Amino acid sequence: MAAMLISAADPQATSRAKGQTSMSQFDQLIQAKDWDAVDLARQAGPAAVPHLESYLRSEDHLVRLLAVDCAVAAGGPQVPAILIRMLADANEQVRIDAINGLKQNLPLGHDAELIAAWDRNSSRDGFVRQQLPMILGLMRSQNALYALRQRMAWDPREEVQEGMVAGAAKLGDPQARETLAAMLRDARGKRTAELMEFVKYEDESWVIPLLVPVLGRRDMAVDLSTHRHEIHRRECDLAVDEVLRISRAPFSFQIDQMAQYRDDQIAEALRYASSVGR
Repeated sequence: MAAMLISAADPQATSRAKGQTSMSQFDQLIQAKDWDAVDLARQAGPAAVPHLESYLRSEDHLVRLLAVDCAVAAGGPQVPAILIRMLADANEQVRIDAINGLKQNLPLGHDAELIAAWDRNSSRDGFVRQQLPMILGLMRSQNALYALRQRMAWDPREEVQEGMVAGAAKLGDPQARETLAAMLRDARGKRTAELMEFVKYEDESWVIPLLVPVLGRRDMAVDLSTHRHEIHRRECDLAVDEVLRISRAPFSFQIDQMAQYRDDQIAEALRYASSVGR
């Protein structure tokens, strides 16, 4: 009865009480390292983000990881700066989740901070340095293109170079696009499958002609076999997937990512890819 009287007399007091209960439950879940806290953060939205600050500084990397995931789920204008900060975390998985979170919460207007984060990550694994240029590419950050060109030779690690090329190519840099074309032309087998992930990232019509050399190759690139079925996908099969997916043009057949395409289907994709840009 008392609760009913409070609700009727002061709806705001009831709302505050519910909020306090929700945050108390939130604390309990995070302290228990229970990933149900992510769902609660998603329900609470940006209001949950300031509540995460102490957990982001925890000595327990699992707590920090959970706090990052909660921030990503909650969203809001404070999240990009938090995720950029967490790129310097000592734990690799925390850094990975922060990168993935930035892709979901693009840090528009934080170009300089991303470049600074790239500079700071010189002694860690190459993943952060690979992904930051690609995030800048997704942001269409023309302001960052000069900085990427300047840093292209600073870190010779292959994965870092790939990310720099992909990001600059996404931003329209002609030299980066030529480099990506050469990488696709010279790759073979499983290396082609790796580079196809960058084709998916570019996801624009200009990359389709770059697939012409790949469409002519029949080396195995991916083995999807199970104990019941043998599924070997060749380089040309992966290229056909991307020609159809990126172009969204009408073809006589559909994408089948578990199949090898017939020669006539490959030829159809090749004719289309050869005609783009002419």
